[in-house]
Amino acid sequence: MKRIIRYFTNLSEREATKFLIIFYIVGIIGFLIPYTRHLFEILIPITLLINIFLLFLFHKPFDPRHVIFFVSVAVITFAIEAIGVNTGVLFGDYLYGESLPVKLFHTPVIIGLNWLLLSYGITQLIRNSIQLRKYLIILGAAGMTFFDFFMEPVAMKTGMWTWAYNVIPYTNYIMWFVVSALILAGFELFKIRTDQKTAGRIFLFQFMFFLILYFFLK
Repeated sequence: MKRIIRYFTNLSEREATKFLIIFYIVGIIGFLIPYTRHLFEILIPITLLINIFLLFLFHKPFDPRHVIFFVSVAVITFAIEAIGVNTGVLFGDYLYGESLPVKLFHTPVIIGLNWLLLSYGITQLIRNSIQLRKYLIILGAAGMTFFDFFMEPVAMKTGMWTWAYNVIPYTNYIMWFVVSALILAGFELFKIRTDQKTAGRIFLFQFMFFLILYFFLK
């Protein structure tokens, strides 16, 4: 265990990128092979935690203001998801499945970390472009919603969550856009730096992961 911890803590961003490429290729293969699919469904929370660890490993500077913002994003988005899943009035009528265990109020406790991971990643990607960064909130929210379009069917097939009557309502995408826009506005308002490249790469790798499974996962 100490060797594993030492390996990850000493990673450079270039080495982390190589690790993530292999990591997601193995994940795609694991989900596409029927005999290993269930095992990889069990590993979904661990995958999210590994991604979050790599995001924070390369985040600089790590000042208290950033910590407060990150915790706030995770807690607030968890609360929004909890309200949504228990009332059906925000995203629509849905339930979380067994692939995302450890729930509070029928909501996975790590779901807020996923919102943080994705919003940080797309913020970093858009800020890379001088021409696009001034449109961060609109473009980022649109990108997050586009991401969710491919993620939803895959999430249903892999036991992460289910929608009533297997129909994804338009209200889900509206809420994804609104919540994403608010988070990205927070990145701008509080001037949260996103200089690292790993977060953006994680977003792209996740997008490719869901895109491939969207077309090939049965």
